[in-house]
Amino acid sequence: MTLPVAVISDTGPLSYLHRLGRLELLQQLYRRLLVPPAVVAELNVGLRLGRDLPDVTTLDWIELRSPPAHALQGIDGLGAGETEGIALSRSLPGSLVLLDDGYARTVAASLGLHITGTAGVLVVAKERGLLDLVRPELERLQTFGFRLATPVWRAVLERAGEAG
Repeated sequence: MTLPVAVISDTGPLSYLHRLGRLELLQQLYRRLLVPPAVVAELNVGLRLGRDLPDVTTLDWIELRSPPAHALQGIDGLGAGETEGIALSRSLPGSLVLLDDGYARTVAASLGLHITGTAGVLVVAKERGLLDLVRPELERLQTFGFRLATPVWRAVLERAGEAG
């Protein structure tokens, strides 16, 4: 498996994988993860409110990294974590950015970035033998408010070899 130059995560994948008890998949698949300050801030707000979220500052395989100011230009209409994640990925050609929000994914794709999300991480984990089944994880994600359009749900399960 060829690793991307860098893997950058937005808040959503970190939150959802943590709640599944599968945050370690990110380390197992990618070794290191870059997280911009706005993502840490979003997670910290949730932690202060008592939400079940990871404290990424305690994980030695996650590095806090700010995007360069010039990379933020032209990224509009997104949350701070998404904006900084996309900007950081934009500044690191060959990187992979983890995003779940549909509009953020559209913006990232329009910039030519490589993208996956929580469901994609689960599929790759299964392909690498780190996860037995994707479907139960997707079903659990739904209980946390995670949503996939029906065609995307089907495509994810098909790629995981669990269609039908």
